[in-house]
Amino acid sequence: MATELKSHADRVALTRFFGGSDRGVCVQVTEEVTHNHVALTRAQAAALAADLLDFAQGREVEDV
Repeated sequence: MATELKSHADRVALTRFFGGSDRGVCVQVTEEVTHNHVALTRAQAAALAADLLDFAQGREVEDV
């Protein structure tokens, strides 16, 4: 069963769901205008959160 989660971002929806025995609990991030989405495991979400925080704080590193 999927559960809608609170999002602090405008026009972004978060949905928690079970991704199966291999992936476990996951989150789907959906842009509400285009309905484009990405599904992430907890580990992927944690890594992406660190990358986004680096970007938000101006500490991003270019991948050359």
